[in-house]
Amino acid sequence: MKWKWMIGVIAAAGMVGAAAGAGPQHTVTVTLNYDFSVDTACSSTVTTGCVNQLNIYDTTGGATPLKMFSIPAPSGANSAVTGITGTSGPVTLKAGVHTFAATAQMADGTESNPNRSTATATVAPGSPASFSVVVQ
Repeated sequence: MKWKWMIGVIAAAGMVGAAAGAGPQHTVTVTLNYDFSVDTACSSTVTTGCVNQLNIYDTTGGATPLKMFSIPAPSGANSAVTGITGTSGPVTLKAGVHTFAATAQMADGTESNPNRSTATATVAPGSPASFSVVVQ
C-alpha cells in the first residue's frame, strides 16, 4: 500500500475546562492530507478494500500509541485530498512536548504504521484552579 501523508497539529492546548483533580483538559485539532488514488475512501457503494477512517494517536515517549479520535474518510475520495481536519473531545494531557501520529484504517481494520506520519506540539500547563486579588 502507498501512504502519502502530511499531518499538522494545529492546536494541542485549547483549554476547554478542568475537572477538579483530573488535570487540565485540552482539545487536539489536526489537519492532514491524504492521497486516496491507490486506496480509495469507502462510500455507500464501496465497503471493502477501502480507507474507512483516519486515526489520531498520542505517541509521546515512544509508549504504546494511545488512540485519541478518528476522522471519517471523505466518502468516495479517489485522489489526493488536502485539508482534512478533525478535533478531539476533551482530553487530559500533561504539559510539555507531545508527539502525535496519524494512520489510515482500512474497512477490514488494518492500519498504516503510526510512525510514518507524526507531528509534535507543546501543551501548555493548566491555569490555577482559583485566583483572587485584594487591592487596597
